[in-house]
Amino acid sequence: MNKKAHWQTSRMERGAYSLYFVGQNILYMLVTGFIALFLMNRGIEEAAIAGILLAPKIWDAVNDPLFGIIVDKSHLKGGRFLPWLRISWILIPLFTVMIFAMPSGLPYGAKVAWAFIGYVLWSMSYTVCDAPIFALSTAMSTHVDERTEILSMGRMFATITCVVITLVVESVYLSTGWLVLSIVLSIAAMLTMLPILILGKERSKTPASKPATIRDMFRLMVKNKYLLVYIIAFFLVASTMSVEVLIPIFAQYVLGSSTAGTILLGICILPMVLIAAIVPALSRRFDKMTLFIISIGFYAAASILQYFTDYHNEILLYVTTFLRAIGYGGYSVLLYMFIPNIMEYGHYITGERQEGVYFALQTFMTKLTGAIVSSSTMVILAWFGFRSAQADPVTGMVDASAGHGFYVVFTLISAVGSIIAIPILLKFYRLKDKDAELMSRCNSGEITREECREKLDGKYE
Repeated sequence: MNKKAHWQTSRMERGAYSLYFVGQNILYMLVTGFIALFLMNRGIEEAAIAGILLAPKIWDAVNDPLFGIIVDKSHLKGGRFLPWLRISWILIPLFTVMIFAMPSGLPYGAKVAWAFIGYVLWSMSYTVCDAPIFALSTAMSTHVDERTEILSMGRMFATITCVVITLVVESVYLSTGWLVLSIVLSIAAMLTMLPILILGKERSKTPASKPATIRDMFRLMVKNKYLLVYIIAFFLVASTMSVEVLIPIFAQYVLGSSTAGTILLGICILPMVLIAAIVPALSRRFDKMTLFIISIGFYAAASILQYFTDYHNEILLYVTTFLRAIGYGGYSVLLYMFIPNIMEYGHYITGERQEGVYFALQTFMTKLTGAIVSSSTMVILAWFGFRSAQADPVTGMVDASAGHGFYVVFTLISAVGSIIAIPILLKFYRLKDKDAELMSRCNSGEITREECREKLDGKYE
């Protein structure tokens, strides 16, 4: 039987949903992927950059969960999630341009303040879009396999966009300038984010629980063991996955060529696109967590292999980068596909359903780990002897000792989180896709709790 014949969304609506991730990730990669390089180019030191990127996340620790509660409490005209996407459609591009509009002639302290305020405002506006766009997938359809398809395609578009935008920015930022580039990319982002605001429909009839309080949120996290395991693994893997952040810096300060960075990022495109394209099909045959563990394991192994090669050998550098991109592609697509299943489990066990809180926690982890990987990488680079201010004034390159220290961080350090997370996931994450499907049907009233319990063999109670 063709399951798609019974799906609730149209092909055009699913396409619009995927396109939203193109625009969102144009702005996400421009800011998170290049803000460190931009601030270096503006003369700000690594230690100050680390503080600029990490300090706003203290506010996010309060802001993101609060926003999740606001989403669950809100009754805006037009739905629970789409109105927030319409608001963020204006805010994110606005604050993206603000960051890169920093005048180069400002005093040092004013530059730091500008970057800090701009990044705080951008981070808050990103919250307004990220939690609702993921939560929207649960409102567009009640079918787990349809949600998986929707999220898979969204993540595929996101993965491709991240690589392409990183490649484009790396290629043109020196010639266009940061401000012009940010304006052009913000306009492109708005155009691709617009269709879902017009075509998206919230049709899920699964009843929401009473709005959560802060106390309820923490109680929800404690009761849902798979949410805790997911958050721990998310933090470990994402906070050390520094390859995208480091490639542009690696190219400029270690290899001495922005062209080399363009080539490295270009090499990443093919395996990441291929992996992203086949993940939806693989997810129908294999459990998504199995695929995720294989992906991060492959990334870690390829990263260690790359460390034992000489980065001056272009062929070996490019081949090992290609191998790392295979694992990174699977990681990028699959990382955000588990919250719908975890939410269904939480609803099944506790009777409480707060989509806003679940997806706001995911947004918080995305931004927290993004900030950590950017700021901690700056600190770790300094520990290993890398300082951009000490680059040769003629070549723009650091010396061999700093270059080797950078390579250690670029390869070995970036694999640490994955290596630690794998045994944790193998031991403690037992929620299967097929079981989440049954829970979803039970939660929506399609089958009784007794029927669901019988098919689950009671193993989740």
